[in-house]
Amino acid sequence: MNRILFILSIFLVFGCSTAQRATDVSAMNISVAPYLKMDCKELATEAADLASRAESARAKTDAAYNDDEIKEAVAWVLFAPAALMLKGNSEEAAELSAIKGQVIAVREAQKINECIL
Repeated sequence: MNRILFILSIFLVFGCSTAQRATDVSAMNISVAPYLKMDCKELATEAADLASRAESARAKTDAAYNDDEIKEAVAWVLFAPAALMLKGNSEEAAELSAIKGQVIAVREAQKINECIL
């Protein structure tokens, strides 16, 4: 009985997904200073580029989240060997967090530079 409880507790520690959905990733704090040197046209171009990169990062983050969730479900069925497949999506989430922070910094720079949004 104790062995089963021990194995179950180990599985619960390793078998829980650490992945995040794109909507749950918060923006990284990015300085607005580098963007203040840009004119309104450059800021608009940067904002468009960041929007494109953000959409790609959101898709990658959600895909990694979904993959991790599937692996977690398999781990519950197959037990410990499948639990070793769980890796989370921290790289994708970090990339998305940085892009979200850059978007906020560009918007602040646009407001400070009195650009028409």
